[in-house]
Amino acid sequence: MEMRYADELAALRKQDTGAKPANWQLSPRAVRAFILGQSEPIELDGRLVTITPKFFGDDALVERAIITLAGNRGLMLVGEPGTAKTMLSELLSAAICGIRTNTEPAKTISNIPGTMPFCLPKDRSRKPLSPLPSISA
Repeated sequence: MEMRYADELAALRKQDTGAKPANWQLSPRAVRAFILGQSEPIELDGRLVTITPKFFGDDALVERAIITLAGNRGLMLVGEPGTAKTMLSELLSAAICGIRTNTEPAKTISNIPGTMPFCLPKDRSRKPLSPLPSISA
């Protein structure tokens, strides 16, 4: 997401004057604009960049998610398959942290009838998709 919308994120970062929570790339207002779009384009390096809407759903849901994360609390998105939970989490991650949520190529596996496809690392190992600190007991 952060690569696909790099110009939009750069334009928002350049224009953003709002207060940012610790370790955030953008203010909550700019995160909202990135996800839900805004009508007026932003100038970036002599050209106008349009911030397009990326999530078409309940604006209040997006706002609640941003407020929750700004309060340094965890966020769990729950819902039926196909309701854009993963897309929303990736958009939030790109806007807030500027990092990818999946750093390795994945292979889609769907060999069980009646189930949704899921992703495994290309080598099917049990290592995490991104390096995280771990604690063993």
